This record gives sequence, structure tokens and C-alpha cells, in this order.
Amino acid sequence: MTALNFCQDCGAALQPHMVGGEQRNHAYCRRCRLPRYDHPLVVVTCFVACGQRLLWVRRALPPQRGLWAIPGGYLEGGETLAAGAARELYEEAGIGLPPARLQLYMTGTITFINQVYVGFRASVASEDCAPGPESLACGFYSRDECPWDEVAYPQV
Repeated sequence: MTALNFCQDCGAALQPHMVGGEQRNHAYCRRCRLPRYDHPLVVVTCFVACGQRLLWVRRALPPQRGLWAIPGGYLEGGETLAAGAARELYEEAGIGLPPARLQLYMTGTITFINQVYVGFRASVASEDCAPGPESLACGFYSRDECPWDEVAYPQV
């Protein structure tokens, strides 16, 4: 987790301050007279199966460039969780599924990097996919075919 040092509105240095009846200090801007919370980022992913094979993408961007991952990324402002997962799936693997086809699969908190992780799942009838600008390659792999020694973020 990254500590906030300066106000995102006015640029003033932030001070630790107890807000209301909470039990911990938060960053506080004395100039704006507002607390500045260090909210976690929301990551959405989509586990897509075709039969017994799961979709993986080889990352084209850092961090973890060149390693394999489940399609996913940060939720953008104004998106629902499912819409964000559908967007990431299309951007990274060229698979266009409507958000209504995605089923909530799992949630988790990755506290050491201040992220909330939300995974969806879907099934497709065809292994048609194409890497987008954020992927070097993509494809469906069985459990035995998956390059487990080249997986990004094994802790997830």
C-alpha cells in the first residue's frame, strides 16, 4: 500500500488525522479540510473456458511482460464490474462477450498491493481469439498444457 503524501486537489502536504469515530489515522488535508483516503484499486478478470481448456494471454506490457495471465485489468470509472471484465477480455483476447454472459466467480483482497480482485467466468463454444495490443499471444490450454512456470501473479 502506498502512503498518500499530498492532496490531489490542492497539492498541500497531508497530515495524519483521526476521522470521526474511526480507530485509525487517515491522510487529511488541512487546507481543503477533507480526509484523503487511500482506496484500493479494483482489478477485474475473466476466466473463459472452452470445454476443458482455459483462456490465457501472454502479457505485452510491464509489469510481468512476456508471462501468461488470465485476461484482466483495472476497473475504469463508470464501469460495472462485469462490463470492466468484458472490456478487458476484448482488449486482451479479442473475445466479445456481453457483460450479462459473465458470472461472478470469485473475489479476493490482495492487501500487500492494495487491490480488490473480482473474477468472472464464462464459457465459449469456439477457441477463436486474437491478441490485442496488450497481449503478445493468447490461447486456450488444458491444465496439463498450461506453462505454469511462466505464469504472472501466481499468488492470485
